[in-house]
Amino acid sequence: MVRSSHETDIFVQGIVMPEDPLLPPPRPAGLEDLHAGLHDVLRLIEIEHALLKGRLESLRADTEGARLLEGVMVLGAVLQQRMGGLLQLCREVGKL
Repeated sequence: MVRSSHETDIFVQGIVMPEDPLLPPPRPAGLEDLHAGLHDVLRLIEIEHALLKGRLESLRADTEGARLLEGVMVLGAVLQQRMGGLLQLCREVGKL
């Protein structure tokens, strides 16, 4: 049987048939799993942000704890933005 270095070639009776050029190229292995994992992490960050916001509302405004919590929330917002960018990159690369 004739083998090709191209994984997506189709073998018919020992003849290598190239993949259909009208079909979209195959997605890199694991990209969908990466996308799903990033989406899960983003959701956890959103939940954490909501919990921290609820806790912040119960603290007095000018305390050290409130300022620290506000800083953690800002860091969480930056993480959300970065995760959103990574999710978009996965969508573009994997045509998801």
